[in-house]
Amino acid sequence: MQNIDFYERKNIRVMPPQFTDTYDPEYLPRVAQHTPREMERVRKKASRAFFLVSALCILCFTAGIVIGIKFSGGTQREIVDKKTFNAVASIGKNLPFLGGENRVSSDLKKNIFPKSTYPYVIRMTKDFEYAESQKIASYLSQRGHTVILANNEGKIRIFIGPYQSSGAARDALQKISTYDKYSLAENTRIIKR
Repeated sequence: MQNIDFYERKNIRVMPPQFTDTYDPEYLPRVAQHTPREMERVRKKASRAFFLVSALCILCFTAGIVIGIKFSGGTQREIVDKKTFNAVASIGKNLPFLGGENRVSSDLKKNIFPKSTYPYVIRMTKDFEYAESQKIASYLSQRGHTVILANNEGKIRIFIGPYQSSGAARDALQKISTYDKYSLAENTRIIKR
């Protein structure tokens, strides 16, 4: 039979202190540090799992397309046609950083405006510093003019055009003379290349 006090309804037997005083003062600080770490670990696991599942989906989709093309076209059907294969194979030749020929220099070698077709150009009589020439070139380009910058002994010479006829050059010069900024009308004249 148990030793019970019926008046207070408690066990009369005295329990040893290791059973009654079970409160750990460091329990809450330990739990507070553990929870964010646990959440971060779970988040990393979830992101890894999502990446793995998405990568597998992409691989399966690509493999399905390749197998579908191969089986639907028969044994003679090529997965990649010759035109696409040649275009992809020649990408390295067109890009200079992949070791191919320098595409930019080959484009510059082509004469876009030959002198025989475009003999007239508007030249600014004054030579400018680099920063100022960039501002003027940007200003003119925004208004639809073709601007050519040439280095002249440390200074920059600005040409506008070229034009096919002197009439087209005069029309452009008249349009340029209406611009208020940089006083362009005073410093320009039409020359033959």
